[in-house]
Amino acid sequence: MAAERHQGGGERPATVPGVRGPSPRPEAGAAAPTVAVADTRDVLALPGAQAFVLTPSETLRLADARTEAARADFVAAHFLARLCAARRTGGSPLDVVLHQLCPDCGDPHGRPRVSARGGGPAPEISLSYAGGVVAAAAADRPVGVDVERLPRRGVPGRDIRALRRFLTPGEAGRIRGSPAPADALLHTWVRKEALVKATGDGLPGMAGLDLSDLPCGPTAPGRAYRIRVPGSPGPHDLTDLTDVPPGVIGAVAVAVPEVSYRPCSPAASGVRSLRPRRTDDTPSDQGDTS
Repeated sequence: MAAERHQGGGERPATVPGVRGPSPRPEAGAAAPTVAVADTRDVLALPGAQAFVLTPSETLRLADARTEAARADFVAAHFLARLCAARRTGGSPLDVVLHQLCPDCGDPHGRPRVSARGGGPAPEISLSYAGGVVAAAAADRPVGVDVERLPRRGVPGRDIRALRRFLTPGEAGRIRGSPAPADALLHTWVRKEALVKATGDGLPGMAGLDLSDLPCGPTAPGRAYRIRVPGSPGPHDLTDLTDVPPGVIGAVAVAVPEVSYRPCSPAASGVRSLRPRRTDDTPSDQGDTS
């Protein structure tokens, strides 16, 4: 499949209108991630969502979920991750196996990894879920995705105090001075979490990551910011997710090759957005969001 280069140096994956099955694998080396965000109930209604088998480690983590809603979110997110991975490889989501193993403690958590039954190259993967919405991203390079629901009644002051160990002073000041502090806090949070998921640093890496130069609100669709994460060997492209359910905020980050860049500089994201449909066993392709 051809990919066209566009302003900002990124790559826009060619659009495949009306795709009903797996699309061809993206061009080798393409940095643009494949991303899907959907309501949990819509993902679980997809054919195949009830047929895929959780791994033993996934089953252990599922048993820790305290509510039926939390269990549904967990299952939907892990199925959506398989769908995104399958879209990259051109295979079936039922043949995708997810692994999570903490390198420090050996418990089944941490950055998820993908393998395909029968071997073959596997993409990098990330997933997220929060209160009835799930997200997943797959890419040829390390990737991170995060989603959160906007609170119906935010208590921004208390929220900022609770999360201050994850915020820099500059970020906290920008959030407090924003006309919509609850929204600004969540935008900052999902961006930082997407980045530390991509780097593998996890929550401890948030404190040293300063995004106070970014807008407090959503950026234009398809607009990416090239970010240098402390300790990371190269930059990452960070993009707000705009094709999301109402009341949801999300972001995706993907590692890019070491190039000449300016911190927090706009770049075209080339994000490939997928929307699951009830009648399909794979997400429908929506092409580039820029």
